[in-house]
Amino acid sequence: MIEFGSDFHEISNYPYEGTSLLSIYEEPKLFASGRQCITVLIQYYKWKRIWCPQYFCYEVVHSIAKTGIEIKFYLDYPGFNENKTIETIPFEEGDVLLRMNYFGMREFRSERNIPIPVIEDHSHDLIGNWAKHSDASWCVASLRKSLPLAEGGILWSPRGYKLKKQPSLLVENTHWADERWNAMSLKRQYLEKKISDKTRYREIYVRTEDELGSIPLSLIDERSRRIVSRLDVESWYEQKTKNWELLSCMNWGTVDIMYPESKRCNMFSLVLLFQTELERNRIREKLIQNNVYPAILWRVPNTVDESVFNLSVRMLSIHCDSRYNGKEILELQQKIKYVICNDTSI
Repeated sequence: MIEFGSDFHEISNYPYEGTSLLSIYEEPKLFASGRQCITVLIQYYKWKRIWCPQYFCYEVVHSIAKTGIEIKFYLDYPGFNENKTIETIPFEEGDVLLRMNYFGMREFRSERNIPIPVIEDHSHDLIGNWAKHSDASWCVASLRKSLPLAEGGILWSPRGYKLKKQPSLLVENTHWADERWNAMSLKRQYLEKKISDKTRYREIYVRTEDELGSIPLSLIDERSRRIVSRLDVESWYEQKTKNWELLSCMNWGTVDIMYPESKRCNMFSLVLLFQTELERNRIREKLIQNNVYPAILWRVPNTVDESVFNLSVRMLSIHCDSRYNGKEILELQQKIKYVICNDTSI
Protein backbone atom coordinates (compact mmCIF):
# COMPACT_ATOMS: atom_id res chain seq x y z
CA MET A 1 0.00 0.00 0.00
CA ILE A 2 1.43 3.40 -0.99
CA GLU A 3 0.01 5.10 2.09
CA PHE A 4 -2.24 4.44 5.06
CA GLY A 5 -4.84 6.63 6.70
CA SER A 6 -6.45 10.00 6.19
CA ASP A 7 -9.62 10.36 4.11
CA PHE A 8 -11.21 7.42 2.32
CA HIS A 9 -10.43 6.75 -1.30
CA GLU A 10 -13.13 5.57 -3.71
CA ILE A 11 -14.04 1.94 -2.98
CA SER A 12 -16.12 -0.21 -5.32
CA ASN A 13 -15.65 -3.67 -3.79
CA TYR A 14 -17.37 -3.04 -0.47
CA PRO A 15 -19.55 -5.88 0.92
CA TYR A 16 -23.22 -5.52 0.02
CA GLU A 17 -26.55 -7.35 0.01
CA GLY A 18 -26.26 -8.08 3.74
CA THR A 19 -27.35 -5.98 6.73
CA SER A 20 -27.47 -2.32 5.82
CA LEU A 21 -27.18 0.37 8.47
CA LEU A 22 -30.65 1.63 7.53
CA SER A 23 -32.20 -1.73 8.41
CA ILE A 24 -30.84 -1.69 11.98
CA TYR A 25 -32.48 1.49 13.27
CA GLU A 26 -36.10 2.57 13.10
CA GLU A 27 -36.87 5.34 10.59
CA PRO A 28 -33.32 6.77 10.32
CA LYS A 29 -32.84 10.10 8.60
CA LEU A 30 -29.76 10.86 6.50
CA PHE A 31 -28.31 14.36 6.42
CA ALA A 32 -25.22 15.89 4.82
CA SER A 33 -23.19 15.58 8.04
CA GLY A 34 -23.36 14.48 11.64
CA ARG A 35 -23.23 18.05 12.89
CA GLN A 36 -26.30 18.85 10.79
CA CYS A 37 -28.18 16.13 12.68
CA ILE A 38 -27.51 17.99 15.93
CA THR A 39 -28.41 21.32 14.33
CA VAL A 40 -31.79 20.12 13.08
CA LEU A 41 -32.69 18.84 16.56
CA ILE A 42 -31.75 22.14 18.20
CA GLN A 43 -33.80 24.07 15.66
CA TYR A 44 -36.76 21.74 16.06
CA TYR A 45 -36.90 21.65 19.86
CA LYS A 46 -35.58 25.17 20.49
CA TRP A 47 -33.54 24.05 23.48
CA LYS A 48 -31.87 26.88 25.43
CA ARG A 49 -28.68 25.15 26.56
CA ILE A 50 -26.67 22.14 25.44
CA TRP A 51 -24.21 20.34 27.72
CA CYS A 52 -21.23 19.09 25.69
CA PRO A 53 -18.34 16.91 26.90
CA GLN A 54 -15.04 18.75 27.29
CA TYR A 55 -13.25 16.12 25.22
CA PHE A 56 -14.93 16.61 21.87
CA CYS A 57 -14.51 17.90 18.32
CA TYR A 58 -14.52 21.67 18.69
CA GLU A 59 -15.27 22.23 15.00
CA VAL A 60 -18.61 20.59 15.80
CA VAL A 61 -18.95 22.74 18.93
CA HIS A 62 -18.44 25.87 16.82
CA SER A 63 -21.07 24.61 14.37
CA ILE A 64 -23.52 24.06 17.23
CA ALA A 65 -22.83 27.58 18.51
CA LYS A 66 -24.08 29.02 15.20
CA THR A 67 -27.61 27.95 16.14
CA GLY A 68 -27.55 30.48 18.99
CA ILE A 69 -27.91 27.87 21.74
CA GLU A 70 -25.88 28.42 24.91
CA ILE A 71 -23.09 25.86 25.24
CA LYS A 72 -22.11 24.44 28.61
CA PHE A 73 -19.40 21.87 29.23
CA TYR A 74 -19.07 18.94 31.60
CA LEU A 75 -16.06 16.78 32.41
CA ASP A 76 -15.76 13.67 30.23
CA TYR A 77 -13.00 11.94 28.30
CA PRO A 78 -12.02 8.38 27.28
CA GLY A 79 -11.45 6.13 30.28
CA PHE A 80 -13.31 8.45 32.67
CA ASN A 81 -16.46 7.52 34.62
CA GLU A 82 -18.70 10.23 33.24
CA ASN A 83 -21.82 9.09 35.08
CA LYS A 84 -20.58 10.62 38.35
CA THR A 85 -20.09 13.97 36.63
CA ILE A 86 -23.48 13.89 34.92
CA GLU A 87 -25.19 13.29 38.28
CA THR A 88 -23.85 16.64 39.52
CA ILE A 89 -24.80 18.78 36.50
CA PRO A 90 -27.30 21.53 37.49
CA PHE A 91 -29.79 20.83 34.71
CA GLU A 92 -32.53 23.36 33.96
CA GLU A 93 -35.67 23.28 31.89
CA GLY A 94 -34.74 23.74 28.23
CA ASP A 95 -31.44 21.85 28.55
CA VAL A 96 -30.23 18.95 26.42
CA LEU A 97 -27.27 16.64 27.13
CA LEU A 98 -24.83 15.46 24.45
CA ARG A 99 -22.94 12.21 25.20
CA MET A 100 -20.07 10.70 23.23
CA ASN A 101 -18.99 7.09 22.70
CA TYR A 102 -15.27 7.81 22.41
CA PHE A 103 -13.48 5.65 19.84
CA GLY A 104 -16.23 3.03 20.15
CA MET A 105 -14.82 2.10 23.58
CA ARG A 106 -17.97 2.40 25.67
CA GLU A 107 -20.62 -0.12 26.59
CA PHE A 108 -24.31 0.65 27.01
CA ARG A 109 -25.30 3.62 29.19
CA SER A 110 -28.94 4.11 30.15
CA GLU A 111 -30.40 7.60 29.95
CA ARG A 112 -33.64 6.78 31.82
CA ASN A 113 -32.63 8.58 35.02
CA ILE A 114 -31.43 11.75 33.32
CA PRO A 115 -34.14 14.41 33.69
CA ILE A 116 -33.57 16.12 30.33
CA PRO A 117 -33.42 14.95 26.68
CA VAL A 118 -30.21 13.16 25.72
CA ILE A 119 -28.47 13.05 22.33
CA GLU A 120 -25.90 10.28 21.96
CA ASP A 121 -23.11 10.59 19.38
CA HIS A 122 -22.23 7.15 17.98
CA SER A 123 -19.94 8.34 15.16
CA HIS A 124 -17.10 6.09 16.33
CA ASP A 125 -19.19 2.91 16.57
CA LEU A 126 -22.27 2.80 14.38
CA ILE A 127 -23.43 -0.69 15.39
CA GLY A 128 -22.03 -1.32 18.87
CA ASN A 129 -24.08 -2.56 21.82
CA TRP A 130 -24.71 0.95 23.15
CA ALA A 131 -25.98 2.24 19.80
CA LYS A 132 -28.18 -0.80 19.13
CA HIS A 133 -29.80 -0.77 22.58
CA SER A 134 -29.86 2.96 23.24
CA ASP A 135 -32.73 4.44 25.25
CA ALA A 136 -31.78 8.04 24.50
CA SER A 137 -34.16 10.58 23.01
CA TRP A 138 -32.02 10.79 19.88
CA CYS A 139 -28.87 9.27 18.41
CA VAL A 140 -26.64 10.90 15.81
CA ALA A 141 -23.51 9.86 13.96
CA SER A 142 -21.18 11.09 11.28
CA LEU A 143 -20.92 8.46 8.54
CA ARG A 144 -18.01 9.58 6.37
CA LYS A 145 -15.40 8.84 9.07
CA SER A 146 -16.40 5.14 9.26
CA LEU A 147 -17.84 4.38 5.83
CA PRO A 148 -16.46 5.05 2.31
CA LEU A 149 -18.72 8.03 1.62
CA ALA A 150 -18.23 11.59 0.46
CA GLU A 151 -20.48 12.86 3.24
CA GLY A 152 -23.22 11.79 5.57
CA GLY A 153 -24.85 11.95 8.97
CA ILE A 154 -27.51 9.65 10.43
CA LEU A 155 -30.22 10.53 12.95
CA TRP A 156 -32.65 8.20 14.69
CA SER A 157 -34.76 8.11 17.86
CA PRO A 158 -34.66 4.99 20.08
CA ARG A 159 -37.81 6.33 21.78
CA GLY A 160 -39.70 6.64 18.54
CA TYR A 161 -39.76 10.45 18.40
CA LYS A 162 -40.33 11.97 14.99
CA LEU A 163 -39.46 15.20 13.24
CA LYS A 164 -42.46 16.76 11.57
CA LYS A 165 -40.35 18.47 8.94
CA GLN A 166 -36.99 17.81 7.39
CA PRO A 167 -34.95 19.59 4.70
CA SER A 168 -34.66 18.55 1.08
CA LEU A 169 -31.55 17.71 -0.92
CA LEU A 170 -30.00 21.04 -1.88
CA VAL A 171 -27.98 21.67 -5.02
CA GLU A 172 -25.22 23.34 -2.95
CA ASN A 173 -24.75 20.12 -1.03
CA THR A 174 -24.76 18.00 -4.19
CA HIS A 175 -21.98 20.14 -5.68
CA TRP A 176 -19.94 19.87 -2.46
CA ALA A 177 -20.37 16.09 -2.36
CA ASP A 178 -19.43 15.79 -6.05
CA GLU A 179 -16.13 17.50 -5.29
CA ARG A 180 -15.46 15.05 -2.45
CA TRP A 181 -16.28 12.10 -4.72
CA ASN A 182 -13.83 13.51 -7.27
CA ALA A 183 -11.13 13.71 -4.59
CA MET A 184 -11.86 10.11 -3.54
CA SER A 185 -11.56 8.98 -7.16
CA LEU A 186 -8.23 10.80 -7.58
CA LYS A 187 -6.91 9.25 -4.38
CA ARG A 188 -7.87 5.79 -5.65
CA GLN A 189 -5.99 6.49 -8.87
CA TYR A 190 -2.99 7.64 -6.86
CA LEU A 191 -2.99 4.49 -4.72
CA GLU A 192 -3.23 2.42 -7.90
CA LYS A 193 -0.22 4.38 -9.27
CA LYS A 194 -2.24 5.69 -12.21
CA ILE A 195 -1.41 9.27 -11.27
CA SER A 196 1.59 10.58 -9.31
CA ASP A 197 0.43 14.00 -8.09
CA LYS A 198 -1.32 13.63 -4.72
CA THR A 199 -1.64 17.40 -4.33
CA ARG A 200 -4.60 17.29 -6.73
CA TYR A 201 -6.85 15.43 -4.32
CA ARG A 202 -5.29 16.81 -1.13
CA GLU A 203 -6.26 20.35 -2.12
CA ILE A 204 -9.88 19.28 -2.64
CA TYR A 205 -10.01 17.40 0.68
CA VAL A 206 -8.63 20.35 2.64
CA ARG A 207 -10.78 22.96 0.93
CA THR A 208 -14.03 21.02 1.20
CA GLU A 209 -13.30 20.18 4.85
CA ASP A 210 -13.02 23.90 5.53
CA GLU A 211 -16.31 24.46 3.70
CA LEU A 212 -18.22 21.74 5.58
CA GLY A 213 -19.56 24.06 8.26
CA SER A 214 -21.10 26.42 5.70
CA ILE A 215 -23.14 23.82 3.79
CA PRO A 216 -26.87 24.60 4.14
CA LEU A 217 -29.01 22.05 5.99
CA SER A 218 -29.60 19.29 3.46
CA LEU A 219 -30.33 15.63 3.01
CA ILE A 220 -27.41 13.38 2.07
CA ASP A 221 -26.30 13.25 -1.57
CA GLU A 222 -27.78 10.46 -3.68
CA ARG A 223 -24.58 8.49 -4.26
CA SER A 224 -23.75 8.36 -0.55
CA ARG A 225 -27.34 7.38 0.23
CA ARG A 226 -27.21 4.47 -2.22
CA ILE A 227 -24.03 3.11 -0.67
CA VAL A 228 -25.42 3.39 2.88
CA SER A 229 -28.54 1.51 1.79
CA ARG A 230 -26.51 -1.32 0.18
CA LEU A 231 -23.31 -1.70 2.19
CA ASP A 232 -23.28 -4.73 4.51
CA VAL A 233 -22.32 -2.83 7.63
CA GLU A 234 -21.88 -5.94 9.78
CA SER A 235 -19.32 -7.43 7.36
CA TRP A 236 -17.63 -4.05 7.13
CA TYR A 237 -17.25 -3.90 10.92
CA GLU A 238 -16.19 -7.54 11.14
CA GLN A 239 -13.18 -6.82 8.91
CA LYS A 240 -12.32 -3.69 10.87
CA THR A 241 -12.40 -5.65 14.13
CA LYS A 242 -10.00 -8.22 12.67
CA ASN A 243 -7.71 -5.40 11.56
CA TRP A 244 -7.79 -3.77 14.99
CA GLU A 245 -7.00 -7.08 16.71
CA LEU A 246 -3.97 -7.60 14.46
CA LEU A 247 -2.58 -4.19 15.40
CA SER A 248 -3.50 -4.23 19.08
CA CYS A 249 -1.79 -7.57 19.79
CA MET A 250 1.63 -5.97 19.37
CA ASN A 251 3.78 -4.87 22.30
CA TRP A 252 4.47 -1.18 21.73
CA GLY A 253 6.86 -0.71 24.65
CA THR A 254 6.02 2.39 26.71
CA VAL A 255 3.16 3.33 24.39
CA ASP A 256 -0.27 2.44 25.78
CA ILE A 257 -3.22 1.20 23.73
CA MET A 258 -6.81 2.11 24.52
CA TYR A 259 -9.12 -0.90 24.73
CA PRO A 260 -12.92 -1.26 24.55
CA GLU A 261 -15.00 -1.91 27.66
CA SER A 262 -16.28 -5.19 26.20
CA LYS A 263 -16.17 -7.34 23.07
CA ARG A 264 -19.57 -5.91 22.10
CA CYS A 265 -17.85 -2.61 21.31
CA ASN A 266 -16.21 -1.86 17.96
CA MET A 267 -13.05 0.21 18.20
CA PHE A 268 -12.95 3.10 15.76
CA SER A 269 -9.18 2.92 15.28
CA LEU A 270 -5.97 1.92 16.96
CA VAL A 271 -5.66 4.60 19.64
CA LEU A 272 -2.15 5.02 21.01
CA LEU A 273 -1.35 7.03 24.14
CA PHE A 274 2.22 8.29 24.50
CA GLN A 275 4.08 9.37 27.63
CA THR A 276 4.51 12.98 26.53
CA GLU A 277 3.31 15.41 23.86
CA LEU A 278 6.88 15.68 22.57
CA GLU A 279 7.09 11.92 22.05
CA ARG A 280 3.69 11.86 20.36
CA ASN A 281 4.62 14.62 17.95
CA ARG A 282 7.98 13.04 17.12
CA ILE A 283 6.44 9.64 16.36
CA ARG A 284 3.63 11.25 14.38
CA GLU A 285 6.12 13.03 12.13
CA LYS A 286 8.10 9.82 11.58
CA LEU A 287 4.92 7.90 10.74
CA ILE A 288 4.02 10.54 8.17
CA GLN A 289 7.51 10.24 6.70
CA ASN A 290 6.70 6.54 6.25
CA ASN A 291 3.35 7.32 4.58
CA VAL A 292 1.21 6.53 7.63
CA TYR A 293 -1.17 9.40 8.36
CA PRO A 294 -2.58 9.22 11.90
CA ALA A 295 -5.27 11.53 13.22
CA ILE A 296 -5.44 13.59 16.41
CA LEU A 297 -8.94 13.27 17.89
CA TRP A 298 -9.12 15.94 19.00
CA ARG A 299 -7.18 19.13 19.56
CA VAL A 300 -8.97 20.79 22.47
CA PRO A 301 -8.53 24.30 23.92
CA ASN A 302 -6.23 24.72 26.92
CA THR A 303 -9.19 26.02 28.94
CA VAL A 304 -10.49 22.47 29.50
CA ASP A 305 -9.72 20.35 32.54
CA GLU A 306 -6.06 19.39 32.79
CA SER A 307 -6.85 15.66 32.45
CA VAL A 308 -8.72 16.30 29.18
CA PHE A 309 -5.95 18.44 27.71
CA ASN A 310 -3.27 15.97 28.83
CA LEU A 311 -4.97 13.10 26.98
CA SER A 312 -5.53 15.16 23.84
CA VAL A 313 -1.87 16.09 23.44
CA ARG A 314 -0.62 12.52 23.98
CA MET A 315 -2.94 10.49 21.72
CA LEU A 316 -2.79 9.30 18.12
CA SER A 317 -5.54 7.57 16.16
CA ILE A 318 -4.33 5.17 13.45
CA HIS A 319 -6.85 4.11 10.82
CA CYS A 320 -7.40 0.36 10.49
CA ASP A 321 -10.85 0.23 8.89
CA SER A 322 -12.09 -2.11 6.20
CA ARG A 323 -10.50 -0.30 3.29
CA TYR A 324 -7.51 -2.50 4.24
CA ASN A 325 -7.19 -6.29 4.11
CA GLY A 326 -5.19 -8.45 6.50
CA LYS A 327 -2.03 -8.38 4.38
CA GLU A 328 -2.08 -4.58 4.25
CA ILE A 329 -2.64 -4.36 8.00
CA LEU A 330 0.44 -6.51 8.58
CA GLU A 331 2.38 -4.10 6.40
CA LEU A 332 1.01 -1.20 8.48
CA GLN A 333 1.94 -3.07 11.65
CA GLN A 334 5.55 -3.33 10.51
CA LYS A 335 5.71 0.37 9.70
CA ILE A 336 4.40 1.33 13.14
CA LYS A 337 6.70 -1.18 14.83
CA TYR A 338 9.82 0.19 13.14
CA VAL A 339 8.94 3.78 13.91
CA ILE A 340 7.97 3.27 17.55
CA CYS A 341 10.29 0.48 18.63
CA ASN A 342 13.33 1.55 16.62
CA ASP A 343 12.44 5.22 16.34
CA THR A 344 13.66 5.28 12.76
CA SER A 345 12.33 5.37 9.21
CA ILE A 346 12.07 2.38 6.91
